[in-house]
Amino acid sequence: MTGIRGPRLLRVGTAAAMMLLSAAAGPAAADTTPAPADGVTVAVLGGGTPADEHAAIDYTIEVRDAGSVPYRHVDVTAMLPPGFHVVRASPAAASAAGPASMPTWTADLVPGRSVDIQARIAAGTVQDLAEAPEPLTGPSDVMDGSGSGSGGMAWYSLSACAQRGPGDVPVCSLSRQLLVKTDDDTHQGVEAIVLILGVPLMAGGLAWYGWRAWREPETV
Repeated sequence: MTGIRGPRLLRVGTAAAMMLLSAAAGPAAADTTPAPADGVTVAVLGGGTPADEHAAIDYTIEVRDAGSVPYRHVDVTAMLPPGFHVVRASPAAASAAGPASMPTWTADLVPGRSVDIQARIAAGTVQDLAEAPEPLTGPSDVMDGSGSGSGGMAWYSLSACAQRGPGDVPVCSLSRQLLVKTDDDTHQGVEAIVLILGVPLMAGGLAWYGWRAWREPETV
């Protein structure tokens, strides 16, 4: 611990000394760092339970102005995982030249009220998430799942941010969910087995019925 604490204390002390020297030399420069909108919060509601590949998942992006200042034309942007896309949304996302994985809405915020954006999102595949670059999906987020019979699964996050303008700090939130791989080959294999076994059984039943009818002629 001492090997880490010493340099950290030295850096803090140096920064404090520089602040004192600048204050003694003259008035401090104004802080031009942008700040997030006062009282604005974002929540992504939905998900939470495991979803199958290509499933339609309903999300609500809630943007609330808990402060005392109204904000107009706030950009609300959702960041979708690879392979995911919006099926429909209310209100509809604004048309833009940006990528389809980042739909954007414009909201006017009133103090003490919230704006809800309802969106139905079509999920992608576990393979899409496995091939995504960092930091969307890490290697630890993609699990084998072969022992559970699911054929694979992966964690993903759907996030949304509200921003007053290009130079302002966005306010963000996310919803984390598990995507489970659906094995179509398994379903096709089961259907093939039923078909292979069903045809001989049906043919055998008809043959047995015909043999019984031939051995036992109908009596009047």
